[in-house]
Amino acid sequence: MKRSTTPWPLSDLEPNGAQLAAAVKARLGWFCRHASAHVRFLNTLSLMEHVGSRKIMASQTKESLSGETLRHLAEEARHAFFFKHAAEKMGRRPLNYSAAETFAPAAARGYMGRLDASIARDFANGDEGPLPYLYMSLIIELRAVWFYQLYQETLTENDHGLSLRSVLAEEELHLNAMLAHLTELDTDCASRVTRFRALEQQRFSILWDAVEAECGRVLLAAE
Repeated sequence: MKRSTTPWPLSDLEPNGAQLAAAVKARLGWFCRHASAHVRFLNTLSLMEHVGSRKIMASQTKESLSGETLRHLAEEARHAFFFKHAAEKMGRRPLNYSAAETFAPAAARGYMGRLDASIARDFANGDEGPLPYLYMSLIIELRAVWFYQLYQETLTENDHGLSLRSVLAEEELHLNAMLAHLTELDTDCASRVTRFRALEQQRFSILWDAVEAECGRVLLAAE
């Protein structure tokens, strides 16, 4: 798998457990072979990108909203549209973000919300400035690059027409930007990244377990 070029080796930062990667790839392959479930999963990714764009907006004041942050916000909203459009094209119908048309939406929202809250608490006793936004973005981008790389590999292996390459390219640019800012602004960057990655891994495991459980119920209902 191609790895990104970043100010730190991404191999040192990625959540790269082989067992988790194998489980995720297996489920992604299952989605590629089950179109109706794939539609719901794509719509779930749209939901998560949408939640991410809203969190970027909520983290900013009108005075602090830079051009770079505004571009990040616009790209996350565009990713939400990308996945929504792909889902609706595959499903041939309009979709909303209800539980019937996504997988584990409460867990998806909880993943973003609780990780954001945990990172914010780490800075509760000082003048943190842009650091909570930057760390939240970094940790989410690490997971996004890891996940979308696995997803693109799986799509290619299954001869699926969907391509995530444009989304991946933008996520990798975001990751580079967050790393550059944080290494410049925070002398405690390395230890914070380690701590926040551990939090994210816990939250992602909870989210993925919820997705797997719901896929299991889909399989039972089809039998």
